[in-house]
Amino acid sequence: MTHLQDFVDLLGADRVLPAGPKVSGYLRDFSWYSPILENALADTTVDAVMRPRSLDDLTAVVALAAGRRIPLTIRGAGTGNYGQSLPLRQGIVVDIKDIAGVLEIGAGRIAVLPGTLMQDAEAAAQETGQEMAVMPSTYRVATASGFICGGSGGLGGAANGDLWDGNILAVEMLTVEEKPRLIRLEGTDVRPVLHTYGTIGVVTRVEMRLVPARDHRAMYAVFADFQDAAGFAYDLTASDVRLRLCSLHQAPIGSMLKPLAGAYDPSDHVLLLWADAAHVARIGAMARRYGGRLEPDWPAKTHITQFPFSHTILWSRKADPGSSWLQCEYSDDRERFLGQTASVSARYPGVFLQHIEFIESAGRIRPLGIPPLVGLPDHEAALEELMAYCAGLGITLLNPHSYVVEEGGFVGDTAQVATLKRTSDPYHILNPGKLGEGFFTSRGPTPPSLRTRTRSKEKRA
Repeated sequence: MTHLQDFVDLLGADRVLPAGPKVSGYLRDFSWYSPILENALADTTVDAVMRPRSLDDLTAVVALAAGRRIPLTIRGAGTGNYGQSLPLRQGIVVDIKDIAGVLEIGAGRIAVLPGTLMQDAEAAAQETGQEMAVMPSTYRVATASGFICGGSGGLGGAANGDLWDGNILAVEMLTVEEKPRLIRLEGTDVRPVLHTYGTIGVVTRVEMRLVPARDHRAMYAVFADFQDAAGFAYDLTASDVRLRLCSLHQAPIGSMLKPLAGAYDPSDHVLLLWADAAHVARIGAMARRYGGRLEPDWPAKTHITQFPFSHTILWSRKADPGSSWLQCEYSDDRERFLGQTASVSARYPGVFLQHIEFIESAGRIRPLGIPPLVGLPDHEAALEELMAYCAGLGITLLNPHSYVVEEGGFVGDTAQVATLKRTSDPYHILNPGKLGEGFFTSRGPTPPSLRTRTRSKEKRA
């Protein structure tokens, strides 16, 4: 990079990391969950990493990058499963984790700086008798801006929905121009920022919804029949039992969750619950009516939040390194949902391992699938056939095997996103290649990357 010294002059030499071993951590995320993305992103490089200490530093970096037309990618922290924060066009990565702190907190609302850990936001809320309406399962390490720009929901979703359900109240962000402007978005106007990989603007403030805190208790239930477990999970989420988590795992996923594996039989279908402690007896009675058994005492030192959502994929990859995954959404109609789960079980036994997170959104139950895929031959072709089958059942596909916003399927109509980007990023240098382009739609099979070819040669040698 020809302008590296300019950034050093702005931030100081200790805040600018040139390309080399020290920046290798900024070129990795959890996109290796996908064999397709692991290959496609293997050769990611960057000219330098910037580590601003303050919003003033951040503004200066954005202004300089805009003036020099240097691509920049903002990186917070959390779980990046789709390559959200990996730069495709080199340039610079801007690490915002040091720009952190709770700014304001009131009834039903908390405002934080972009690098604030969600764990710290939750702790601040708890001090006022409140808790986050929704936060990622990686809340111990995830930053606020990383969550809203790269995530979609998580803990609390069983009662409060996802990011799009009014849980992000306002966002402030910088435009990427020589003289950055501060834009404030409120209400539904925040939608273009949600899960669009930081392609719209540089987030400087996040305001999130709080709800009254409850005494949550981790527990689990086991079932011999998967359909019974699925019906129970759906109906439990629809009831007035207060849940922060309702996570269903079809056998043999339970045996892959190693810290829990001794608590039940490998053939059991397991439901992980984080629920109001006052409702334990009701949950137990309901589980028995559905042929299951509730175990109200959590059996492991590892916290329950380390198993649901995409954590399940990590456990399944440890159990079977050749496995992959998919994201999908089943019907919100109970009978159609149960028909879909039965059909998938019959068509892909032992391959499409159904892992379903239940959330309540705008008065309807949304079963969200995050299934491990085990034993798929010729991965890309087999994945295409599997996805076509699911689509034929009416299951909505959310593709985790692309780094392009539109192809992921979370955002839907991106017209509002594109409109805002034209004014907030006029030079198209903010995380370029992730919005308005193509990964699946513009390519044939992914060619082996240079890094992959090198590893293959080393193995043969």
